[in-house]
Amino acid sequence: MVIWLDQRVEKGGLPIRHQKLMHRLICKLALDFALAGDHDMRALHDAHSDESLADIQQAQAREAQAYFEQTMGRALEEDEPFETVDDVLHAKFEQLRKQAEQRERQKEKRKNQRTKTASQLQAEQLLNDAQGALRTIYRQLASAVHPDREHDPEERARKTQLMSDANTAYGRGDLLTLLHLQLEANLTEAQIASNLAHDKIVALTGIIAQRTQGIQRELRDVELDAISEFGMSPAATVNEASLSRHLATVQRRLHSEISAIKSDLLTVRDDAGLKRWLKEQDAE
Repeated sequence: MVIWLDQRVEKGGLPIRHQKLMHRLICKLALDFALAGDHDMRALHDAHSDESLADIQQAQAREAQAYFEQTMGRALEEDEPFETVDDVLHAKFEQLRKQAEQRERQKEKRKNQRTKTASQLQAEQLLNDAQGALRTIYRQLASAVHPDREHDPEERARKTQLMSDANTAYGRGDLLTLLHLQLEANLTEAQIASNLAHDKIVALTGIIAQRTQGIQRELRDVELDAISEFGMSPAATVNEASLSRHLATVQRRLHSEISAIKSDLLTVRDDAGLKRWLKEQDAE
């Protein structure tokens, strides 16, 4: 449509009112393509606009910069003038990140200067107990699956893999994987608990609770990414059924839009149809 409208303007013979409207429509239709990196569409936009897209973007960037500097009360750092609003946003978030890092460093410095509270000492003790429990679980698991003690070739291969997985999990402090490997090694609950003191079991329970909360946050982040990616409602429940329904709705809408675009392309082929179409666009 953009290309055809450009060709029709070049052909001439249209009233000035229609020519001006076509210039505006070409700029409007070419804009998304130009912003996505289509150089031909950028050239067409600039050919039909009083201002180049670069000038428009720089003006918008200056307005955004002035707004953020006024609301933040400080100038944005820049080596050269911002070219787009995205550049301004990037500079703003970078400045906020640096400020947050500075506050965190100051907070950590003050924290190190203070005498540790009872709750902090308790948290450190809980961490030490948890690390001790990890070591205990690892050693118990290593003793149970050590491949050198196994004569059956298949079983030795299985235990070699279990040992390798245990080493990797222990190296990264992955409690859940170590517990899962205990089950794969056929250790009973009594065997698992026999070498763990009560305080270590309490610490492990805390770690599992924290990891569960972390997984729930990760799951919600994945759901929010899916909602953003597919344009779903923020309140939507993300699952296979809801995503399939949403995509089916999007597909129907896109097919409808494609049909409308095809119809418009046929309509504008003659001047009478073009004038009707321009009148509809002007009304919108």
